[in-house]
Amino acid sequence: MTMMGTGTNSSMQYELQKCLDKLLKTNSSDCRWYTYGILKDATDQFSTENLIGKGGSNRVFKGILPDGKAVAVKILKSSKEACKDFANEIDIISSLKHKHIMPLIGVSIKDHDLISVYDFSSKGSLEEILHGNNNGKHALSWELRYNVAVGIAEGLNYIHNELSRPVIHRDVKSSNILLSDGFEPKLSDFGLAIWGPTDSSFLIQADVVGTFGYLAPEYFMYGKLSDKIDVYAFGIVLLELLSGKRPISFENLKGQQSLVMWAKPIIESGDVKGILDPNLNGNIDETQVHRMVQAATLCITRSARLRPKMRQILELLKGEKAVEKWGETDKENTESQEHHNDDEVYPNSRPELHLSVAMLDVDDDSTSFSSMEQSSSFSTEEYLKERWSRSSSFN
Repeated sequence: MTMMGTGTNSSMQYELQKCLDKLLKTNSSDCRWYTYGILKDATDQFSTENLIGKGGSNRVFKGILPDGKAVAVKILKSSKEACKDFANEIDIISSLKHKHIMPLIGVSIKDHDLISVYDFSSKGSLEEILHGNNNGKHALSWELRYNVAVGIAEGLNYIHNELSRPVIHRDVKSSNILLSDGFEPKLSDFGLAIWGPTDSSFLIQADVVGTFGYLAPEYFMYGKLSDKIDVYAFGIVLLELLSGKRPISFENLKGQQSLVMWAKPIIESGDVKGILDPNLNGNIDETQVHRMVQAATLCITRSARLRPKMRQILELLKGEKAVEKWGETDKENTESQEHHNDDEVYPNSRPELHLSVAMLDVDDDSTSFSSMEQSSSFSTEEYLKERWSRSSSFN
């Protein structure tokens, strides 16, 4: 989508508003315009007490609309680039209609603020429930974990395979999976999403964005972008659901700081119960556990070429017999081929490069790099919690 020429902030705002009006009409969206005043009142003047999340350039507030509806109000600081990104996000999210995708219900523009409005998720994010301080609350049951896995798989299959133009989310992670009153999962935050290729090929991008611990090797190292990067990230989410562990934790022993590096040898040894969250207390469905372990293993296949599509993963989780049988065979074949075809898939690269580069324990704001073979510039906090853009380090 093209928009935004040079000009004053007011002219940019006017152009953006026209663009959004057209998008919402084209996408037959139920999204509506809210006045800034209504959202300001709903959030008690955007008070710190209602601040429920923040990132580098955005803040999210809880609000109560005049009709009593609870909402999440996301405010992004405006710039020429931010306006383009905002229009792209609205274009994508307003075209999606699925029970496991968080719907956009409103937008607003005011001076330097670009505002989007969503339903408020009373149970918070999957990350908060699995890894946060639950203050004595019960752990997420196995039944709920499995329902989350299937629900998000359905949402990803929808954006990958059921649209005229596929969508690549690019930031699938537990903090972007929100849970409603009934623990219904919804995939959220399409701020990094892009329209994918329709010919099943991949794109090459110099600007690699996402969250450490969830980045697929081919994307992190080479900028190769396809729907397979969402499949890989979903595999990490499955491991989180199984183990209750974070994707990356420096509290673990050396060599076990990555969830993938910790889980793979345990799974390969056949000790499936060895990766299960002790908070489950053995209250599990062994058949479902087997399916989820199988699905996770296939999702985190290092080679994008050998990694399954989301449709196959969904069918596997749902227990399609033919797919379960295929999954067992494919898992064995994949493990064998990955050991022999690394040079074909990733020439001149080492299998451990993705994780070893990502886990360098460096000081904040340290050296920059221009390739994955050189040193990296990011802090431990950025690695664990924030998004990172490779382009910002290419000098």
